[in-house]
Amino acid sequence: MKNAVSRLRHRLTLQQEVQTPDGAGGYTRSWLDVTDLWAEIVSVSGTASSGSRGGKEILFAGQLQSQATHKILLRYRDGVTAGMRLVFENRAFNIVYLADTGENRDTLELLVIEGAAA
Repeated sequence: MKNAVSRLRHRLTLQQEVQTPDGAGGYTRSWLDVTDLWAEIVSVSGTASSGSRGGKEILFAGQLQSQATHKILLRYRDGVTAGMRLVFENRAFNIVYLADTGENRDTLELLVIEGAAA
């Protein structure tokens, strides 16, 4: 991770979904800021993110799971889960898969879909 730290140049906000009852049996969804963090954003094609929207299917446990547009690398942090999202400037990245890529729990690699939350 030591060499990767210099690549963590994007300041992102980690957000968690909050559901508030609307009084009619449904709910209103909003996003709560959890923390700000430094990360690297890479399009799935492997080039640094510049607004392109590539795509790739993820094979996990023998099943096709989702289509990821970007990979985000950050320092390891407890509590990050699929279903959360990261916001960078006016762009939202919905987390669909994460892996602890450093064997010493020092790095998280997230596969994300850019766009509005599903």
